[in-house]
Amino acid sequence: MFLARFRNREASYPIGGKIYRGRVNRHRVLIYREPEEIYRTLIDSDQLTRWCPLEEISVEKMTPGETRVGTKFHFKLRFRIQPEWDTETIRLEKPGKIVNQFLNGIFEGGVEIWELKEKEAGTEVTHTLLYRISRWIYKLGWLFLGGERKHNELTELALLRLKSYLEKDRI
Repeated sequence: MFLARFRNREASYPIGGKIYRGRVNRHRVLIYREPEEIYRTLIDSDQLTRWCPLEEISVEKMTPGETRVGTKFHFKLRFRIQPEWDTETIRLEKPGKIVNQFLNGIFEGGVEIWELKEKEAGTEVTHTLLYRISRWIYKLGWLFLGGERKHNELTELALLRLKSYLEKDRI
């Protein structure tokens, strides 16, 4: 039963010329701003401190300069098991999509996708995690030690802070 939870509910997601497969974890928020402004905020590492929950996760940009394809980041969760991982930006589609691939850690080989879709009332920002967890110790942490719950809490918090930051001067 434990392993069956990881084999079911897989999806395919084409990115560039490659198809990524895995389980999907998705969160959305509507932000009353143009997609271009949100895109600029997401790729500007200097603005990261204004919306990312850095009290719960540390983020270090490992590649100098602007965020571009090939930019790498290092993350460390401040949680009881304190996992670490690195990502690399593999696709930028201005102003609608940012894709980062996990180079190691719990989601190694998976991708994080930020999609921005203009709606009548603003921009729908979708954060999608497409992942496969291959090591049993990571599966244990994800399912039984609160890893999935913590991921969901941090993603929702980040999206709400992003919304608040971008809408702060809106009347």
